[in-house]
Amino acid sequence: MSRLVRAGRATVAVVSGLAVVGVLGATAAVGDQWVGRWTGATQAALDAGTREVPVEPAERLSVCPPPVRLPDGADVGDEEFDAAPVRTQTTLGAAVGGATDLPGLTALDGSGDEPLTEGAGAAVTSGPADEVRVLHAQPSAADPLRTSAAVASLTTAGDLRGLAAASCATPSTSHWLVGGSSEVGASALLAVQNPSPRPASVALEVFGPSGRVAVGGQSAFTVAPGEQVVTRLDSLAPEQRRLAVHVQAAGARVTTSLQSQGIDGLLPAGTDLVQAGAEPADTLSVSGVVSRGEAADDEHAATMWLLAPDGAGTADVRVYGPDGRVTLRGAERVALAAGDVVGVPLGGLEPGPYTVVVDADVPVVGAARFAVPGALDEDAVVDGTPYDVAWSAGRTLGAPDEPTSGQVALPRGADGATLVLAGVPADRGVDDAPSGDVIATVRGLDQDGTVAAEQEVTVPVGGTVELPVADVGAVTAVTVEAAAAGDAALVWSVRLAAADAAQTADALVATLDPTPTVVAPGGVAVRRVDAW
Repeated sequence: MSRLVRAGRATVAVVSGLAVVGVLGATAAVGDQWVGRWTGATQAALDAGTREVPVEPAERLSVCPPPVRLPDGADVGDEEFDAAPVRTQTTLGAAVGGATDLPGLTALDGSGDEPLTEGAGAAVTSGPADEVRVLHAQPSAADPLRTSAAVASLTTAGDLRGLAAASCATPSTSHWLVGGSSEVGASALLAVQNPSPRPASVALEVFGPSGRVAVGGQSAFTVAPGEQVVTRLDSLAPEQRRLAVHVQAAGARVTTSLQSQGIDGLLPAGTDLVQAGAEPADTLSVSGVVSRGEAADDEHAATMWLLAPDGAGTADVRVYGPDGRVTLRGAERVALAAGDVVGVPLGGLEPGPYTVVVDADVPVVGAARFAVPGALDEDAVVDGTPYDVAWSAGRTLGAPDEPTSGQVALPRGADGATLVLAGVPADRGVDDAPSGDVIATVRGLDQDGTVAAEQEVTVPVGGTVELPVADVGAVTAVTVEAAAAGDAALVWSVRLAAADAAQTADALVATLDPTPTVVAPGGVAVRRVDAW
């Protein structure tokens, strides 16, 4: 889902000579000079109703996750069993259109401003990223802001073997992350970043298969301005096969990501960056799940994790693939216990891309994971099949009467990228037969920020389709737009793939979620309120 987002509206009410400001999603400063405007002749206008006062939209930040790294103590110092035989390469890509000023990248503390390169279609950049970076973009009240940034860490061999990637996120006071494990052989590094000039007080709630996990005083900490704090969940909440974390912040908005990494004996079991998904809701969707035709009981088959944090209930799980809706036998209806992270197996599907939609009678959060096999380098001292994994966070499902507009930046390092699109029907009952199409307009930005090509893609309602981004010449970013369909919502994502050290094509995978286009408010509504 990447529906067009309105950044908020501010309302000012004049009550007995005092200005009372209410802001949703944006903040307007009201000074003495404004009060002066609303006296005398202006009072007549206020008496007549509401008037609009122009304000400058707030700057938009996108904070990128840190590069992946081995947990402390993971490398035992034995050259024969080196945990990091190759160097991890982390890259960043960013693209911004519709900003009033030239966007730039900074460090987390705001230092080291690096402006993007202005292009005909967008300002863009691409290159190495050895530390946390923050994308700054100033919205315009006249034009939609199309901003996206993403990082990818590629490790072709060793314990970190995998392609870990994530889109950069907007700071918030609440984040739900579903994914990762803290069992033996797994590590889960939770990073919390504070890009603001104020300290943030952070509290963690951790959930596992058996409910909330008691983590004591270590669940609360302070993140200083321009700093990040990394917490090892495998130490804080050990022996949890399935993890979910709620990060709450006060005093300042923060961003979060979770580095999930696993070892099966001596074999790499995959590394990825788990992104925060939607807040608890009755409906969520996950795009870009891949089946290789695994059996229903295959431990490497795709799986969906669900958490109902506050109350028990029931969830209906619906799967849409290349040939339409697929019956998920034995798993279409799932019982949810309050606070338990529940696994829903997605095995038994034919090979191909799928979209999963969950409708529950209680608010839920969730994510899906799929695994891809690879091969070991010919010099490896162990035998077996290594795997990589890709996590996709559950997102809110846009309303069928809303247009879709979003973009994904493409960090370098992957060998290829594939756009995955699905038309999710508004009516998803057992007896409902989806029909019709959603027409999506896909554009690719080249290395200079110019629109290289545009293509209309017909997405069947109740189906999932793919398009290589190379078909629209995308190098730095891909954008997707669709008009309101009325009977369906468009959801989409981008799947990255790369070869491993054994040159096994597409053995390393990751999924990037789109960043919605933002329409910033250009003013505040002002009205008179009689308090007595």
